[in-house]
Amino acid sequence: MRKTRIALLEKGLQWETTWVDLAKGEQRKPEYLAINPVGKVPALIDDGVVVHDSTIINEYLEDKYPKPPLLPADPAMRARARSFEDYADTYLAPSLFKILGNLRKPEAERDHDKIKEGEREVRAHFVFLDRELAGRQFFAGQLSLGDISFVPPLANYERAGYKIGAEFPNLLAWWERMKARPSFAASWPPD
Repeated sequence: MRKTRIALLEKGLQWETTWVDLAKGEQRKPEYLAINPVGKVPALIDDGVVVHDSTIINEYLEDKYPKPPLLPADPAMRARARSFEDYADTYLAPSLFKILGNLRKPEAERDHDKIKEGEREVRAHFVFLDRELAGRQFFAGQLSLGDISFVPPLANYERAGYKIGAEFPNLLAWWERMKARPSFAASWPPD
């Protein structure tokens, strides 16, 4: 959800949010399933068009509202941005979930081996991401959907008390740039 809010903010678009309480299972209620039959959040309704999944929503927003662009014009760099968006969802997020999912549990129920496994995996991801950011401000040469996709999982990682270490200077500098963007603070849901 936050990934889509950041894209909307970066594009200067206005929207109205209807919150769905996942803990109460509101995503499985008939009203929501009529919008999104798979019961996932987020979903976007734009001029009667229903789009779901944050990645697909953000691609839709880029197609319909191309200014300012969140994908580079160059096809190779567009592919690079998309590959990092996929990397955040497919590789980094599951590794982080091994940590964060366990930290949400009571201490006695935590799988500490799984947490350590997640920490090792995250470190390997950081090595890769740091290398990919060498000499770059953003993953695809400009702020893109690829960069935006890393914000929610890394913000959750940081809220859990973890930090990107100084041994990853490129990644750390990029993260500080992302957190300094107005869309970072504005994308967090109000209390």
